[in-house]
Amino acid sequence: MAQEVGQNASDARQLLPMVEQVEANTGLVPKELSADTGYLCKEDIEKVEDKGVECFIATGCSKHGEEAPPAPRGRPPAGLGFKERMKRKVLTKRGRKAYARRKVTAEPVIGQVKNTVLPRFSLRGLTKVQGEFSLACAVHNLKKLWKLGWELPSLAAQAA
Repeated sequence: MAQEVGQNASDARQLLPMVEQVEANTGLVPKELSADTGYLCKEDIEKVEDKGVECFIATGCSKHGEEAPPAPRGRPPAGLGFKERMKRKVLTKRGRKAYARRKVTAEPVIGQVKNTVLPRFSLRGLTKVQGEFSLACAVHNLKKLWKLGWELPSLAAQAA
């Protein structure tokens, strides 16, 4: 739905542009989204939430196999900072469910593009790398459509 290559080590300040790109590409604004901790930027999240999108952004990493703390219940305590409120939100049952969908939506696509289509960039320069990544994403999407048995409409059907 959206993709971009940048030069920053962090994805901060990229959440709003991604939501705007999804909106431009599909004509729709998502109801909710989840993202990893690199996207944790208060200003961006507030702007995205102003569009009516509920955000579930990780605030840190958890170790594999580590038991998660119990889900918080009730109203959030007064005086929590932005990061603490987001952490609490992601730890709720609803937040865990929303964030867990990343395992079957976003993360497999990232792995598939990295492992099959584009293990590393061949070109240099941001503009060229952006083009190479856009092409890799298009190839990935076309492969998925082909595996699903999608066919181009016939020319006769288009003429009618």
